[in-house]
Amino acid sequence: MFRYCGVIAVKGSSMKRFAIRSIASAAMVATLALGTPVVAFAGNNTTTTTTFSSLHAYQTSEHAYRTQLKAINLAFIEAIAVAKSDYQSALATATSSADRITARAAMRLAIANATAARASALTALGKPPVKPHKFGSSFH
Repeated sequence: MFRYCGVIAVKGSSMKRFAIRSIASAAMVATLALGTPVVAFAGNNTTTTTTFSSLHAYQTSEHAYRTQLKAINLAFIEAIAVAKSDYQSALATATSSADRITARAAMRLAIANATAARASALTALGKPPVKPHKFGSSFH
């Protein structure tokens, strides 16, 4: 409790200093946390907004992208259904275990080919279009 300052003990001075330092450091942290975004956006007084034409272009390209993606996925689902149907018909006519093994291998190959075709089609399609950003509306 006593702090020696030279030869004389000063009672309670270390706790007062600790409290003052704590309050000062909390005030500095709050100032930095609240002041930095204000300073960062202080010079940003442009009023650029997203125009109707860029939004319309985005919506058109987004619709085309989704349509192509849907066609790719439907083709994949159809190829899998055909592979399963061929497998079931091959199993119905199979008379030995070798026939069943061959039918299963054919189905696995058809599924692998459908998966590879879908992957290459998705790669060729590319990434979805990016929505234009509306400046000045929010921090998102």
